[in-house]
Amino acid sequence: MIYLCTKDAEAALLDESDIQLRGDHNRLNVLAACAIACAAGLSVEAIKAGIQGFHGVAHRLELVREWNGVHWYNDSIATAPERTMAAIHAFDEPIVLLLGGRDKNLPWEELAALVHKRVDHVIVFGEAAEKINAALRAAGPGRPSYTLACCTGLKEAVLAAARVVEPGDVVLLSPGGTSFDEFRDFEERGEVFRKWVLELS
Repeated sequence: MIYLCTKDAEAALLDESDIQLRGDHNRLNVLAACAIACAAGLSVEAIKAGIQGFHGVAHRLELVREWNGVHWYNDSIATAPERTMAAIHAFDEPIVLLLGGRDKNLPWEELAALVHKRVDHVIVFGEAAEKINAALRAAGPGRPSYTLACCTGLKEAVLAAARVVEPGDVVLLSPGGTSFDEFRDFEERGEVFRKWVLELS
């Protein structure tokens, strides 16, 4: 439960299951939004309705489709490794992770360590592919616990993901890099990812 605590009283605001978004980072965002809404004088009923009715926005852990028992997520907004880490933590299911784009000269080591613990298949693409590969190799010398494929661009990465998925998997486009090596911006990258995923048959 999420509670509203004021100097005068404590009241149950909503159940955590009312939150339609995945991930602890989104739960923290909901807590902040609830605090602001309460300070602005909104009623408990209005706050609860707003949380229950909000299913997220495009390119931010956006569920694109379920295909053959596999859920495909568009997190194209994740243009830094830290954002990709937050996305990985949002799932308990086996993950096929699409990483790449253009590097922003940010460290990849912490993400690489998490990949070794939580990801089943890694598909790297774009300009940053070799840098990501180097970070993955450094994070886990020896035989990795995941499969690895390298692709030139995002479309090739989508097709590579479609070849390795199994029912129950999550395919997660959470690149960690910018889109500028191939696309105008993260929104265009997310839109074409959505298009190519919807074309899978």
